[in-house]
Amino acid sequence: MHLVEAIGLGKDWAGTPVFENVSFALDPGEKVGLVGSNGSGKTTALRILAGLDEDHRGKVRLREGLRIGYVPQRFEPPAGVAAAEVLLEPVRAIERSLEEKGEELGRIEGPALEAALRDYGELRARYESFGAEEAPDRAARLVERLGLEGAAGREARLLSGGEKNVLALGAVLMAEPELLLMDEPGNHLDFPGLAWLEDFIRGERRAVLVVSHNRYLLDRTVDRVLELDRGRLTAYSGGYSAYRLEKLKRAAGQGKDWQADRAKIARLEALVARFAEIARSRPDPAWGKRLRARRSQLERERASAAERPDLGRAKMSVSFEATDSKADFALIVRGYDKAFGERELFRGTELDLLVGERAALIGPNGSGKTSFLRDLVAAEGSLDGGPVRVGPSMRIGYCAQEQEVFRPERTVGEEFAALGARDEETAKLLRKYLFGREILEKRIGSLSGGERNRLQIARAVWLKASFLVLDEPTNHLDIEGREAIEDALADFDGTVLVVSHDRYFLEKVAERIFQVEGGKLVAYEGRFAEYWRDVGAAAARPPRNGAARPAAEDRARAVARARASAGPAGAGAAGAKARQAELERRIAEAESRKESLEREAAEALARRDFARSGRLASEAEGCARLAGKLYDEWASLG
Repeated sequence: MHLVEAIGLGKDWAGTPVFENVSFALDPGEKVGLVGSNGSGKTTALRILAGLDEDHRGKVRLREGLRIGYVPQRFEPPAGVAAAEVLLEPVRAIERSLEEKGEELGRIEGPALEAALRDYGELRARYESFGAEEAPDRAARLVERLGLEGAAGREARLLSGGEKNVLALGAVLMAEPELLLMDEPGNHLDFPGLAWLEDFIRGERRAVLVVSHNRYLLDRTVDRVLELDRGRLTAYSGGYSAYRLEKLKRAAGQGKDWQADRAKIARLEALVARFAEIARSRPDPAWGKRLRARRSQLERERASAAERPDLGRAKMSVSFEATDSKADFALIVRGYDKAFGERELFRGTELDLLVGERAALIGPNGSGKTSFLRDLVAAEGSLDGGPVRVGPSMRIGYCAQEQEVFRPERTVGEEFAALGARDEETAKLLRKYLFGREILEKRIGSLSGGERNRLQIARAVWLKASFLVLDEPTNHLDIEGREAIEDALADFDGTVLVVSHDRYFLEKVAERIFQVEGGKLVAYEGRFAEYWRDVGAAAARPPRNGAARPAAEDRARAVARARASAGPAGAGAAGAKARQAELERRIAEAESRKESLEREAAEALARRDFARSGRLASEAEGCARLAGKLYDEWASLG
């Protein structure tokens, strides 16, 4: 039996439909992703399932006694309450109610006493079903499982965004739900936090429905994807990558059917027109009968014809054009120090970035990545020879995590006018970023986070920046927006330094990794997947038996030594390493070929060349299967 079944759900906002006739079911233990563009109704659908929004059409059918846990996108704990106590707050609320009702019982007489006793009994049963007696022990174990031991005694409202997200999950888990509804649970989490979240979702026995724009998390955790797109819901099997390919294939197949049906209908329309002409010129009843038969056939064909394929909503059209640079180095850092009070972030840090290189700066939340980028941007054009030096001919395009490149009191038009753009030029530019002309009159402070991020990208394009400094550029963007930026960066000839927690994005963009650890920037030569396999994943796991975790620099050197050395005594191991290296190369080739084919298939689909799009999508699917087989062999070699 299904845990929950949604039947013909519909929802309007201010008279405008958000979605219509949405139906799906969730089964015990299922892991399902819910995706869609910003504003498509994903959060609304979760709230309806959780019983928090009853203003909708259709039905939600729950298995009897089903316990649902809803983890919202934003969680603000009450003031003055320690993190560990937040987990116990539902129990404490029942205890307070029991105490109040117990006092009332002593004051009530007559017929009202029976009703009060019944209410008290129901509340007591709820208290016992919650396992309230063991709640403190369960909360202590949960704090450890969530990795919040160090934060348990701190005031919950003072925790970081990522810690609050995890705490919200813990508060829901205390009620031991059978179905978890999670709305962007990866927001504000760093790489270790995201790795923990992936392991948590995969290891859960209970069913999970997760809304996320994190494609890597979806690929790693879900077995099915539900897409909300322009009011309709479509189901796909597999993770994010499988969903994307299947969607492309379905659109191509539907397009071929639509073209074939359109050609057939066109032939019938021409035949009906010819028969009508003959019937008018000849008083023969047989021609009238033939005409009516062909008209009936035409109506049947029109009714059963394939729908015109939905090629998707308008997408951002991003294209970076770098100004020429005559410098060899984009960035030179020597002896860089940074501290806030007694808290030291960087000490004697060094970094070299050549013109044209694409690098990622990674590290845990609070390690100083944003502070470093701000100092880098401040050094543009500086001639004082400080610890952070930007190439003299480099023009920086900065996308800030807090979006401080804009003044909130100014309008969009005023901000771009300050860069030398006339209103017509600004309006033409911003059309590519899905803005209408009315955006020019809106104040920056009134815009959403996603809108401001799109504006930051547009600003960097207008500046023709040769050095893109990007701090979480995909925050608040949906998957289509993220992919538009990835595609633009793939064609960018300039230099890129990016901070991001989106692994999928980093794997496509970055060719070098700099990890913040111990006040230094430790370089790793390779793409993000290689770094994560060799260094990052081990760093994300807690050390065993209290053993100290090796520094990133030591881990990177150990990996390099292992790759470079293989003596006679280790011939077998060397052979396995050589085979792994060969498999890695072939996996990278297959993945690269798959992505290239996907782009070509999408372009063919946009041109309505459905036959070519279908062939390319099928070929991409073959590359995905090959990469999967190669990865299985790679993993078997240990």
